[in-house]
Amino acid sequence: LRVVLLGRYNAQGLEDVDAADVVTYVRSTPGEEFARVLLVRGKMQGAVLIGETDLAETYENLIMDSIDLSRYGPAIMLPETHPDGVDLEDFFD
Repeated sequence: LRVVLLGRYNAQGLEDVDAADVVTYVRSTPGEEFARVLLVRGKMQGAVLIGETDLAETYENLIMDSIDLSRYGPAIMLPETHPDGVDLEDFFD
């Protein structure tokens, strides 16, 4: 399985950040894929991707551009085809 570690995927360097400002979201399909993201004050700081998630480039751009995702909550982990899903690639079109 493909493994991609992005940014502060394990909260390294965030020891001084208030825990109330940190949130993680997880999406998992056993045996196929796993995705976990770390947000600080609504901005993605890191991600762990295992399997063929097709999310690495999008998540890398979200980390680098410091886009505020707080209004979407856990919907950022839903597939874009899901009725409540967010098409994160639209941020870069």
